[in-house]
Amino acid sequence: MSKVDVTVAIPVLNGEEFLDDVLRALTTQRTDYKYEILIIDSGSTDRTLDIIGTYKQVHLHQIPNTEFGHGKTRNLAVQLAHGDYVLFLTQDAVPAHDRWLDYMVEPFTLSDKVACVLGKQIPRADCFATLKREVFEVFRSFGGDDAVVLHRKTQVHKDLVIANTFLSDANSAVRKSIVSKEVPFRDVNYAEDQCMGIDVLNKGYIKAYAPLGGVFHSHNYHLRKYFRRKFDEAVGLRENTGQTLTAGRKELVLGSLKSTLHDWRFIMRDKDYGFFRKFHDMFWSPFYNVAHRLAIRMATSKKMTAEKRQKLSLETKHRKAAKD
Repeated sequence: MSKVDVTVAIPVLNGEEFLDDVLRALTTQRTDYKYEILIIDSGSTDRTLDIIGTYKQVHLHQIPNTEFGHGKTRNLAVQLAHGDYVLFLTQDAVPAHDRWLDYMVEPFTLSDKVACVLGKQIPRADCFATLKREVFEVFRSFGGDDAVVLHRKTQVHKDLVIANTFLSDANSAVRKSIVSKEVPFRDVNYAEDQCMGIDVLNKGYIKAYAPLGGVFHSHNYHLRKYFRRKFDEAVGLRENTGQTLTAGRKELVLGSLKSTLHDWRFIMRDKDYGFFRKFHDMFWSPFYNVAHRLAIRMATSKKMTAEKRQKLSLETKHRKAAKD
């Protein structure tokens, strides 16, 4: 096999909704890098395998669903990859343009110390307003689109903060030589990407943010599903990274109110929404903001048993459904 510079790796399970869009965007990238596309499927039962079969450029590796793990499967992808850099996408993250690959690789060329890269996420136009605003604000806080931002641990500021370590495998990249040996993904149920961000900086390496390596990615969760997603996030961060989110009574009331007002202002300015959509999202916004904080409170409650946690977990529900 001729030299491959970059491997794009996508773990997949029943990804028919967006997978064709993802693969079409990947196979039309304008780049001088030689790249391969690797998909690891963990038991899809929908049209996923048929879609993959229409793309000759895609290498498919299949594993039993029982073998899947967020960190474990990504370590497998790094092991199978022929490229020096492994770019990770989720099955619903669509590269926003045909230079995505170049911009995701660019930070690695700045320094051999760059071990991982966070790419920008752009919410889809029809995304529910509370989630859409949240995604916009998170990535805007990392820096403008005209800069590559580098995060590292220093002797002056030794305490790592979430903004520095934040990494999302919906759109990220790693240097194979580092992740395959010194800093592999942790084999955890959740927040393996956040753990990677922490581990990389603790080992003295650099994490980069590449805003021009953007993908379209967002979820239109209904209220219950949104609550369970936020519950999983809070539990995963606490158990696997030591970062504990808090939402006391004051935050539950005043924080929810403040966020709702931000949502309403955002909705009124967003030209993607028509009148009825604006009214719909403004009505539901308070419920989503309260659900977010309730999820955090329950995740950190001393009364939360392992049995209750399993019942509330969205991740557990998805895995059970796949096995059935």
